[in-house]
Amino acid sequence: MIRVAILDDHLMVLKGIETMLQGHESVKVASTFSTGKDLEESLREEEFDVLLLDINLPDSNGIDLCKSVSRKYPDIKIIGLSNYSETGFIKNMMRNGAKGYLLKNTGKEELVNAIEEVQRGNTYISRDLNQKILNESFGHHSDSFIPKLTRREKEILQCISHEMTNQEMADSLFISIKTVESHRNNLLQKLGVRNTAGLVKEAYLKGLLE
Repeated sequence: MIRVAILDDHLMVLKGIETMLQGHESVKVASTFSTGKDLEESLREEEFDVLLLDINLPDSNGIDLCKSVSRKYPDIKIIGLSNYSETGFIKNMMRNGAKGYLLKNTGKEELVNAIEEVQRGNTYISRDLNQKILNESFGHHSDSFIPKLTRREKEILQCISHEMTNQEMADSLFISIKTVESHRNNLLQKLGVRNTAGLVKEAYLKGLLE
């Protein structure tokens, strides 16, 4: 029996997945969580085989959490769960330890298939998304334009993703706060967003953050 844990901050999604898997002969929902903190606390005592991990969480970044869990608990197979079909998100999740990636509208058959595949040691990406990645590998890009960032802009973007303040960035990079603010404004303009939350989200979408 494959023991599955689900982390999603939407109760309806949690209950929906739990209902889909209920009574299945090879899969059992062992635990459900609504925050990354709850998951990390449970991992110290509880064991399960596969984690269905939402990317967008209220208290943590799903991609960073994926990286952390996969490093500390390499036996747990992680499947990213998201509404985002952009290839940047998929690649980032897979680079950071995920063994699979599914959209939240996935049906029961594919969900079970994905769980069984990653438990066997294979990777699994939703059929439609796999085709999208394949098309991209042949040069058929469907994602929006990816801006070219300078080395310093990349450093600032990485710092922003780690929730560093302007002062902390200035101290870390040995530059002035005014310079930090200038680079931040350039990033907002290049990625076409209005605030830090939008900046980080768009950067992950475009594969600019890992």
